Amino acid sequence: MTEATMQKDVIGTLNAYFQERREQVPVLTQRANDQGITEIRSREDIVPLLFPHTTYKSYPESLIAKGKWEQMNRWLGSLSTRRVDDVDVSGVSDVDGWIAALEKAGHMVSSSSGTSGKGSFLNKSIRDFEVNKQNLLDCFDSLGMPPETTWHVIPVGPDTGQAQHAAVRDLIINSFSKPGALPLFDGPAPEGFHRYLSRLSAVRRAMADGTAAPDDIASFEAEAAERAGLQEQKLNHYADQIMARRNENILFSSQFPQLYRLVEVLRERGVKDGEITGINGLTSGGGLKGTNLPDDYQEQIYRMLNIAPDRFLHYYSMQELNNRMFKCPEEGRYHVPDAIVLLVLNKDGDALAEASGNLVEGRAAFVDTTVDGRWGGTISGDKITVDLGRCPCGRDGETVMPTIVRYSDLGDDDKITCAGTMDAYVRGIVGE
Repeated sequence: MTEATMQKDVIGTLNAYFQERREQVPVLTQRANDQGITEIRSREDIVPLLFPHTTYKSYPESLIAKGKWEQMNRWLGSLSTRRVDDVDVSGVSDVDGWIAALEKAGHMVSSSSGTSGKGSFLNKSIRDFEVNKQNLLDCFDSLGMPPETTWHVIPVGPDTGQAQHAAVRDLIINSFSKPGALPLFDGPAPEGFHRYLSRLSAVRRAMADGTAAPDDIASFEAEAAERAGLQEQKLNHYADQIMARRNENILFSSQFPQLYRLVEVLRERGVKDGEITGINGLTSGGGLKGTNLPDDYQEQIYRMLNIAPDRFLHYYSMQELNNRMFKCPEEGRYHVPDAIVLLVLNKDGDALAEASGNLVEGRAAFVDTTVDGRWGGTISGDKITVDLGRCPCGRDGETVMPTIVRYSDLGDDDKITCAGTMDAYVRGIVGE
């Protein structure tokens, strides 16, 4: 297939996906009408239709603070393919209850805490869940670790209570755990994950403007300490299991901050590098979420837990995507799957960035054409470099170089030109 034919196929896929979603997602409908876009004929046409990542946290925080869940329904519905305003929220008292009511009605909402405490909420369907899970298994296959029930599995990620996170955790456990695998932690889990994040955001604001009451601060700090204590119980449980099975194969599923703390717990128990000899594996995604770790934190984890690059499934993704960009173990690049159309924009996010030879640098944007519960076009907060040619490993397709950084971490204002306009569309639909 020629390059021109491949590009024509990509544009055709984008247009077909746009035609379907423009009839379903109210904010996309309004944006397309205002821009006069009725058809996608080029990659340039899709750029004004991409939603900034901040769109999914564009709700007024007062709606949560005042418990206006029907208005939160309308906000979420403005960004969704299916009606949300008919979801019964009569018994809802906090964010976690709102998400539970939505899940009961088939809206599998995913939320990201971010570093500010204000969560992003994205509507997902059962189909989104299934695509996401299958993609994870496909990534394991690409690494050469197909699902085989021959492992102990240790999931040490944060307990969010989200259905998607639980589904991925259970998928890994069910697909890889061998008979008689080590016991999972069955102690208490912290309650009210999203309520806690909302409270965190409120306390931070109050402390910043000098209105925080000492009792409120003390109460919040006590809750934070309790949650940290429960996490320590979990990590100590898994440290016990690892020490009892130093020579057996373990698959870890975790974000790096939790896994690094597990390494610290093992060190506190007297375990030294080289004493764990199982042929262990790891899957991890996501960044540090504002956690400060040593520059060599990954190397420390690999040495302690005996994890080699060919047993580490790392990927680049975000909650706006169903699919992951698998990290090439040979070259350290992230391979873009066919279901994702990758776009590299200028810093403002309003035009395609110019390539220099096979390399193009700028703001990452994506259209995941498998996204079902909402519109799959997203502008991220990430600065990336993309190689448009073939990876030296021999695999076809574009690759994202490992030098990914958030614009906000560069000391720049992470402002996307169309963000204010998108927020205005949402406010108009919600009635704020």
